Formats: sequence, C-alpha cells, structure tokens
Amino acid sequence: MINVLALLTANVLLSIIVLVLSAIPLYLAVKFVGGQAGIVKIILLSLLLSLSSAAAYYYIGMFAGLFMFIATMFVYKLAFQISLLKAFIAWVLQYVFVVIALFAVIFILGISI
Repeated sequence: MINVLALLTANVLLSIIVLVLSAIPLYLAVKFVGGQAGIVKIILLSLLLSLSSAAAYYYIGMFAGLFMFIATMFVYKLAFQISLLKAFIAWVLQYVFVVIALFAVIFILGISI
C-alpha cells in the first residue's frame, strides 16, 4: 500500500527545495546590479511570472514570449527598484549564473559532455 502522506510530504519538500534553488541565481543577479531583493520575494515573483507565462501562451499564443519578456523587465524594475537596463542585465546574469552552476556540477561530478 502506498503511504499517501509520505508521498505528499516528500513532494512538498522537494518542491520547496527546487523553488529555493531556482531562486538563487536571480537573487545573486539582482544583488549584483544593486537591487533590493529577498529570497521570499524572488520565489513569489518567480511563481507569478511562471503562471503568467503559461496564461500568456494559452491566450496570446505565438507572441507570448515577447510579451512576457517585456512584462518580466517591468516586474523586475518595480519589484527590485532598478532601472530597465539593470533589469535586463539581471535577467541575463540569472541565466549566466545557471550555466556556470551547471558546468560546475558537471565538472565536480566528473561527467563529460
């Protein structure tokens, strides 16, 4: 018999860990450009932007990516109190940090590409 409570608890804990780990690159990027960021704020914004992206794709279709890029820049600007240029730099740095972290994990684990 499957223990449902244990399964739900494991999934909730895993989801929380993934949310926190996925927020770290954006946190570092915002701090690097001089914005005001907190880990809870970043997690909530990430969830909001993810749900908005799904809704935009459903309702707008092909141009959802462009719409959400512009929306993300304005959300970063307002939430972290930075300029649009710094919001763009933070957006790019977020993915640069992810790539660096992936390469570091691959190097540490000894996995060859």
